[in-house]
Amino acid sequence: MIKKRQYSHENIEICRNCGGTGMAESEGFPSVFSGECAGVCPVCDGSGRVTVTRDVTVTVESFKK
Repeated sequence: MIKKRQYSHENIEICRNCGGTGMAESEGFPSVFSGECAGVCPVCDGSGRVTVTRDVTVTVESFKK
């Protein structure tokens, strides 16, 4: 007999695009070093946080030697 279960887990995490600042980086360099910002981060819309959803499928079956 095989059993399958699916889980969906939501978590709030720091935006990896802007590092949680909410401001986009210009030319690939962090705004701390270059002193320039390209504006609001397009990934998190300036909040510095994003919702990450992970979908996991667990399969349980008998062990066969």
